[in-house]
Amino acid sequence: MSFAVKVEGERSKGMGEREQRVIRERRRIQRGGPPRGHQKQAEAGKKFVRDRLALFFDDGGPYTEFGQFARWPDEELPGDGVVTGTGRIDGRTVFFAANDFTVKAGSIGRYHGEKLVRAQEAALRARKPMLYLVDSSGARIDETGGHHVDKGSAGKLFYMHSIMSGSVPQVGVLYGTCFAGTAYTPVFTDLLVMMSDSAMAIASPRMVEMAIGQKVGPRELGGAQVHLKNGSAHFVVDSEEEAGALVRRIFSYLPDSSENSPPPGEFREPALDPADIDEIIPADPNRPYDVHLLIDAVVDQDSFLEVKAGYADELVTGFARLGGRVIGVVANQPAVKGGTLFPESSDKGAEFVWMCDAYNIPLLFLVDTPGFMVGTAVEKNAILRRGRKFIFATSCATVPRICVVVRKAYGAGIYAMSGPAYDPELTLALPSAEIAVMGPEAAINAVYFNKLQAVEDPVERERLVARLREEYRAGYDIFKLAGQMVVDELIPPRELRNELLRYFEIYTDKKISLPPRKHATIL
Repeated sequence: MSFAVKVEGERSKGMGEREQRVIRERRRIQRGGPPRGHQKQAEAGKKFVRDRLALFFDDGGPYTEFGQFARWPDEELPGDGVVTGTGRIDGRTVFFAANDFTVKAGSIGRYHGEKLVRAQEAALRARKPMLYLVDSSGARIDETGGHHVDKGSAGKLFYMHSIMSGSVPQVGVLYGTCFAGTAYTPVFTDLLVMMSDSAMAIASPRMVEMAIGQKVGPRELGGAQVHLKNGSAHFVVDSEEEAGALVRRIFSYLPDSSENSPPPGEFREPALDPADIDEIIPADPNRPYDVHLLIDAVVDQDSFLEVKAGYADELVTGFARLGGRVIGVVANQPAVKGGTLFPESSDKGAEFVWMCDAYNIPLLFLVDTPGFMVGTAVEKNAILRRGRKFIFATSCATVPRICVVVRKAYGAGIYAMSGPAYDPELTLALPSAEIAVMGPEAAINAVYFNKLQAVEDPVERERLVARLREEYRAGYDIFKLAGQMVVDELIPPRELRNELLRYFEIYTDKKISLPPRKHATIL
């Protein structure tokens, strides 16, 4: 067994007995739980917590711990099953809490919960991010008594998550299977990475069977793919090494706290030539294309980190760098459902916009959507209520926002995507842009339905439809709308990246205040 924490190179010579005793006990505690606990962790193909921590911090450590002696001298419960402290990622301090599965399967006991809460309180006071490595079987039933509602123990854990939200970044990694209380910490984080073989659920399969008679396995109940598809997980990875590298990358886009800006990076040219944007965007407004190509022609090469890929893919969200500056990208995806906004993509967009606004990350909206989906299915799924969340989040975001109308911008879709009326710093339009209440086919059917039905000859009716369609299109010609100052500027596609570089630089120090209120009523 090995672990990567670097213990000071003390020499026993010249030490007093009291000092030696502290060092001996600390080393014992750092070895973790009993052999059977290590064997179980190894059989599951998972790393010991201290080897795991080494994957996240600069040079594999060192990191600083606090609360190591919790539960001393119980040799079965060293540290009470959780390691808490601080480490450095790219030279920046990050607080952490990591379950030690070798100690009673990482279960939460009296002092375990208190260590978690103290780490959260310390991160909040220090105004530093928090990393949670969750690998726990849940609360220790034999110890509950009342500490699950204790003000200083596990009962306060989710309260602290809530208070910290939007104040300091919280990033989580989920290992193994976590049920009940320990399944809440992952979903309270700003960004969650799930191991592909992990699972989380509000109750264990055994409890589910007892409660409702349903027999189900952990992965079917709450595996990584389940939570990727329902939007609870932001990323899924296959190895612990991949998780460590991904978390380090995630933190490179986030500030220390809501008072800071994200760290700057080096300037890089885009992966694709901006001169190719005109070829990327089809002339036919109904022909699909992959918006990732457009993103690659705008942002710095290898800088785009997609968030919640695999969930509501008709909307693409993610972090990127533009000339080294961190931005958030919100883009309709014409290759999936035509870029139409559904209830799920409305939630996805709202949550990403909220997070970027909380952590001072400017927002770039790339608009190509026919609007919100219609029909009984989406109405039953609360399209209006969930759509308003997206519009609300965009409206209230005070970070710099730039809207680019790429192609279709129909109906209320452009409201959610920070259109001209939603107070962006700038609305740019490409020559392929179309801004209208609805598309020409729907509009003609709505306005001229009776007139078209009166034409009995199919050929003549098609000619009439074609003429009406062209007349309708002429009303929202983008040159005409630019002349009416509906958009701020109409630009050649090849100039898009340079214009974005220039305007995001101009609005770096943007200041805006919303009307006084305790909080909004829209969730």
